[in-house]
Amino acid sequence: MKIAVAGAGALGGRVGIQLHESGVDVTLIDKWEEHVNAINEKGMEVHTEDKVYQVPVKAKLLEDIDESYDLIIILTKAMYAEDMLQALYEKNSIHAETAILTMMNGLGHGDRLAKYVSKDRIYLAVTMWTAGLKGPGQIVLTGSGGIQIQRADGIASKMTEEINDIFNTANLNSIISRDVQHSIWAKATLNSVLNPLCSILDKRIGEFAAYGAVIEMITPIIEEIIEVAGARGVNLDFDASLEKIKAAFPDSAAGLHYPSMHQDLAKGVQTEVDYLNGKISEYGKEYGIKTPNNDMITHLIHQLEMKNH
Repeated sequence: MKIAVAGAGALGGRVGIQLHESGVDVTLIDKWEEHVNAINEKGMEVHTEDKVYQVPVKAKLLEDIDESYDLIIILTKAMYAEDMLQALYEKNSIHAETAILTMMNGLGHGDRLAKYVSKDRIYLAVTMWTAGLKGPGQIVLTGSGGIQIQRADGIASKMTEEINDIFNTANLNSIISRDVQHSIWAKATLNSVLNPLCSILDKRIGEFAAYGAVIEMITPIIEEIIEVAGARGVNLDFDASLEKIKAAFPDSAAGLHYPSMHQDLAKGVQTEVDYLNGKISEYGKEYGIKTPNNDMITHLIHQLEMKNH
């Protein structure tokens, strides 16, 4: 199976490296010329807790793509996914049987991808793997994680099993989910609380958690998300959602870290807020559910984005 990882950032790099090391024919695709050139010149430089080594994984700039793939894993930032898919279509990289798998953060990706391929060729995934970029062609791999996947229409298939097996051969700890939408919404709830609030307040997760009334503060945000999720047919539990967020508070978990949205704002790049709190607001309007907290959070993040332009 020929696989492309579209978006060779930190997580895309990790997935691509592990697939390559397991013997898969995989190509990293990205628009960052310096990054792609560095990978092709010396391989991806991998930094772990105790060693540094090179992995000779293939990498191509989007404009240089000249082949088709059996599976394309979308790991761009959410707002760039459709542009990536459109470009791959124009280059005939998506053939009649190509499967598209999204592992992006946020909500609504299945509906977006359905503009390009039928739902029986779309696969939704949620992952708890992490990674970091040190610079062009340099990636930091620490910790462990896992992946849950399911075909977008919820129907079991041979291709689902094949993708799952490929991921597990690459030690990506994959399972076939019976309800991946629930997992996607659960992760989106956490990201819709910690990402924007730590960004607005300019705090690490642990610093944010140290506020004495933090639970009171985040409760109405979670309640809005749960109501909207219910209208979409996803039943989230408040206590479980709150515990998932609280589990990130300790220093031994994510307490010492700034969330990715904070990092994006610091770099002066667009955030994914429209696919988190913004998507909650959009769905709320669709179902007649008021979401004032998520509305305001979306506006505040967009205000901060304006400072970078």
